[in-house]
Amino acid sequence: MDFLQQMNLTDFTIYDLFNVKGVEEHIDAYPLMASPVPSSIVIAIYLYFIYKYGPSYMENRKPYNLRWIIAAYNIFQVVACGYLVLNYIKVGFEFNFIGRCTPKLPVSEYKHGLDAVYYGWLAMCLRMVEFIETVFFVLRKKQNQVSTLHVYHHISTFLIVWWSLKLSLSYQEMSIMVLNSIVHMIMYSYYFLSSFKPCQPFTNRVKPAITIIQLAQLVTMLVHVYVALQPTCTANKTIYTLHAVNLVILISLFTNFYIQTYVRKARKLKQK
Repeated sequence: MDFLQQMNLTDFTIYDLFNVKGVEEHIDAYPLMASPVPSSIVIAIYLYFIYKYGPSYMENRKPYNLRWIIAAYNIFQVVACGYLVLNYIKVGFEFNFIGRCTPKLPVSEYKHGLDAVYYGWLAMCLRMVEFIETVFFVLRKKQNQVSTLHVYHHISTFLIVWWSLKLSLSYQEMSIMVLNSIVHMIMYSYYFLSSFKPCQPFTNRVKPAITIIQLAQLVTMLVHVYVALQPTCTANKTIYTLHAVNLVILISLFTNFYIQTYVRKARKLKQK
């Protein structure tokens, strides 16, 4: 029953599935936030395209040359993530929030609470925009890059942010958003540089470090989530339990990717 109460799902009906009320009314007014149905439809379309329609469409076609579109997209991501970080700081985020429990108050009681909700929603939209990266893989006929890690990472991150906004909506989530945005700035800067041949000797050297940075981010987030799950912290325990499970899965997937891609590959090269 406690679980259902935290999820606002007591006396749940089919009608409620389409009208899950947010922990605060402010978030329900934003596009895609009144109900989980629109975001579920977006995910369904995404999965259908990358696994069914897209590969079928590209079967007898040449790969699209999307080099400059992808370069522009990478710049957009760097700028957008930087914009989010700067504005999170503007609305009250402090780096010493990371790894600490921040008091949960009604949004209206924070000086910049309503602005923080807006930037949280923007962060969710940005996670949804990232689905286009898989579309790029499909259109370039690089279906091998549509991996379990890639797809799970995109979908789980989008859903976690959506449900966090919907049912938690506190400054506790802000630390996760900022960490993620900073790492994304590094990642997309790397992707942008690696698309130019003169930069590739450098980007090839630092490529393993990008995965290590991602893993460090995930471990830091897990520590932050652990703090939020302590009895003395008022954070939504259901949401942070989901965070913890998702982070453990992602850490496992990224660790396996690092071992398979860099450690075993290096061993094989030494054996030759």
